[in-house]
Amino acid sequence: MQVVGYKNTGKTTMTASLIAGLSSKGLKVAAFKHDGHDHFEMDQEGTDSYQFGKAGAAAVVVMSQKRTAIIKQHNTRLDDMLNQFSDYDWIVIEGFKDAPYPKLVMVREANDLTLIRKLQQVVGIVFWTPELMKEAEAEKLSAQMDKKQDISKGAMAGFLFHEREVIVEALLQLKSLNT
Repeated sequence: MQVVGYKNTGKTTMTASLIAGLSSKGLKVAAFKHDGHDHFEMDQEGTDSYQFGKAGAAAVVVMSQKRTAIIKQHNTRLDDMLNQFSDYDWIVIEGFKDAPYPKLVMVREANDLTLIRKLQQVVGIVFWTPELMKEAEAEKLSAQMDKKQDISKGAMAGFLFHEREVIVEALLQLKSLNT
């Protein structure tokens, strides 16, 4: 499941909520995040692993009894990374708008509605306010939206941002129909 939207639409908050909701049901969840600007830094200056990377290591692995971190100095395709996590019950992906997976689209402002028409496999739209949901209905998105929050019929469901538990239940329902 992807969580997509423009900047500052609540993608990270929603992604964390989905992870918490799914994990609380005993499901094994992985999280992927797209950094479109390529400026994240996983390692900290002064650590041994940072020094290994700066020395030219193409990959650095740090392992302890409870955690493993792998830092590779190359691009990895999303599909290849997903294959490495096939033993997880759920993978929640923040970003990667163009990827061909089911999506929740975050809508914080009216201008964000334009994104919905540009994407494939949108199963739900998460609105910050009821007014935005009404605006979407007025813009003929309502013909594609299921007002009962049922994403099992192939329609897009509309949700309000604070309805995180409802969203988790709808996603679980969708997955149960597709397995």
